[in-house]
Amino acid sequence: MTLSRDTGRSVRKLQGWEPSQRTVYEHDAQGRLSSSTTTLESEFGPTDIDWLTALLEVERETGDHGFLISEATDPDADPDLPDSHYRFVAGTPQTTPEGDLVFSPTYDLAKRAQLNYIADLRKEDRDPHAGLIVPVNRIRVEPKGARKRRRRKTSPPPTD
Repeated sequence: MTLSRDTGRSVRKLQGWEPSQRTVYEHDAQGRLSSSTTTLESEFGPTDIDWLTALLEVERETGDHGFLISEATDPDADPDLPDSHYRFVAGTPQTTPEGDLVFSPTYDLAKRAQLNYIADLRKEDRDPHAGLIVPVNRIRVEPKGARKRRRRKTSPPPTD
């Protein structure tokens, strides 16, 4: 759909469809052609219009983080509410050697090279955060009220 929107062509036209045309000829009393009218079938049908409208609505409702605003503002993701089921975490998920999941910043190295080149041309200090990407992930969590308290598996050290 974004290709359709960006090129101004219907999806069916991008798939090879061509609109049909109909020509009506009018003749005068002597039988000579006096006029002709050609009507071209509309490129965008009702389905195309519905799809483009839906795309526009989704894009208007999507924040720059990639989530729908209704999801990003949903109280069910509020970390301050004990019964919430989701959290938003910034960074790229990575697994540590110990097997823990951590979220770290990521750098677009091509963008960094571009920004550093521009800074060098302008004789400016390079930005240490040039090319920084901070993706946002939505993760499911167990509500605080439903979490079980974990007990130690070993006994505490003896006290003297």
